[in-house]
Amino acid sequence: MRYPVVAGQFYPAGDELVAMLEGFFRDLGGEGSGRKITAGVAPHAGYIFSGYTASRTYRAIFEDGLPETFVIIGPNHTGLGSPVAVYPSGKWSTPLGGVEVDSELGREIAKRSEIADLDELAHKYEHSIEVQLPFIQYLAGKAGKEVRIVPVALGLQDAETAEALGKAIFEASRELGRDVVVIASTDFMHYGYAYGYVPFRARGEDLLGRIKEWDFRVIQKILEFDYRGMFSEIRKMGHTMCGPGGVAAAVVFSRMQGAVEAEILHYTTSYEVSRSTDAIVGYASIVMRK
Repeated sequence: MRYPVVAGQFYPAGDELVAMLEGFFRDLGGEGSGRKITAGVAPHAGYIFSGYTASRTYRAIFEDGLPETFVIIGPNHTGLGSPVAVYPSGKWSTPLGGVEVDSELGREIAKRSEIADLDELAHKYEHSIEVQLPFIQYLAGKAGKEVRIVPVALGLQDAETAEALGKAIFEASRELGRDVVVIASTDFMHYGYAYGYVPFRARGEDLLGRIKEWDFRVIQKILEFDYRGMFSEIRKMGHTMCGPGGVAAAVVFSRMQGAVEAEILHYTTSYEVSRSTDAIVGYASIVMRK
């Protein structure tokens, strides 16, 4: 059992969690059955900042039809464990209960990627995957379904690693006949003195406009399925998006699945809640479809 490490910090630890999720999903429709969505991008900050944005990704997936397994790729912020770490087996616990790890699919992904390891340590204190689980659990409960996960903590954020991982997820899911949706867990711009990153100086609306402009230069490449262009924009700007590797792997997987369009569903920044320019982070909800 992998126990939660950020419950009570990034999201509520008790009954307030269900109330918060109900608020996010107030406009939730019925579960679909079309299954056109191949992947989604969702943020992983505290729910008060990015929870609504993340919910837009999961609402779209629910109304499209929940998959058997979510492969959730999150950046490794701690530096612990393998640089490409697939959680091997067991369950992940949150205040909403436990979620089963699809160990068979995880092993097949690790085998086919030739770069991933079956490793628990990288996940021990990492929040980027954990914060996605209550959304999945809440919606699985609504649908009356058991949904499994394959958590992948990614320390290597480069195109080559992402290509190998995205291809491995596609091949493994096809080999095992799994219905899979990939979730790329990432935040976008990390701006401010709190992050030691102030690439430009501006105030008020001008500052927010510049941050949004930089984020959307990256987002546009994602919408075009151009992950190499995304990495190029990140390098040119010195952009501080934390999970580009997971997004690129989601793009590779989606293209192999026959995805033809990507859509941004919601964008915001932490400033909308904090009203502080000491630290501003951008958040986006994106889905990719056949």
